[in-house]
Amino acid sequence: MAGVLALVVLCIPTSSVYAQKSAGSGLSISPTRNELTIKPGSAGTISITLKNVTRFSLTAKALINDFEADTINQTGEPRLITDTTKRSAASVKEFIPDLKDVELAPDQEKEVSIPVQLPAKAAPGAYYGVIRYQAVPKASDEQGSSQVALTASVGSLVLIEVPGNITEKIQIENIKVFIGEKAGTLFTKKPTQVGIQIKNLGNSFSKPFGQVQVFDIRGKQVYAYELNNTTPRANILPSSSRIFKDELKGVNAPGRYKVTANISFGRGGEILNYTSTFWYIPFWLLIIAAAVILLLIGSAFYLFRRYNSQAVSRRK
Repeated sequence: MAGVLALVVLCIPTSSVYAQKSAGSGLSISPTRNELTIKPGSAGTISITLKNVTRFSLTAKALINDFEADTINQTGEPRLITDTTKRSAASVKEFIPDLKDVELAPDQEKEVSIPVQLPAKAAPGAYYGVIRYQAVPKASDEQGSSQVALTASVGSLVLIEVPGNITEKIQIENIKVFIGEKAGTLFTKKPTQVGIQIKNLGNSFSKPFGQVQVFDIRGKQVYAYELNNTTPRANILPSSSRIFKDELKGVNAPGRYKVTANISFGRGGEILNYTSTFWYIPFWLLIIAAAVILLLIGSAFYLFRRYNSQAVSRRK
């Protein structure tokens, strides 16, 4: 159950999705991400739109969960914390004390305003969590469908920055080239993706951006794209890493390729550079190269034997 919730609620690209409708949840929610900047001791409001997409009345049961960056798959995507004994230091639970369930008629859409109150002693930095809603049908004769609905939910990420002594700093950790999910440096088939792994060394959210360029062995640019080019841009949580994957094009001719990333963050005052290389050698070219090498070895062996035979003949 916990694993299902993590997948249903959080393992989607929240940076590019506005409305989320989870299969079997009976609900849709928008937006899937709320970003607020609230000073210590001040209040704010989270605005969410919920819709009942079923033909029966239901209660949208409200929950708050902490989440963390997904380090298992090294994606940096939000991963729901389902262990109730584990509490995140960046939790927003204490800031949202008045979270209420929502009653919805069939096909009804409702705007929900959720008050947020920060304590006066809130430390500067990033706080985050996810507000989830689970559909519970009201009709008693729909108990079976109620059990099904409770296995899925929809959610909206809550990202709160408390201003003050904010440190903005990132590090480009690696550039990876992929075929599917497999990374490498030597490919016999055309690679399909480039992944830029970036770590947030600051104490708040980071939204890196910049240009990634691909050059062939002659130094000619064969492809370029903008990193994290979504609206809004995807975040990296504090003290965590995230891999930004994008489609790779322009790798056609066999040879060595170079990937260069020029990445900035914050207001764009500092630009970080990182370069990595990979080889594309088609399988047919490897076969030809192996055949040529075998031919050269065979020719060298033949000439050596012939030379030895002639030398022996002269001695006689």
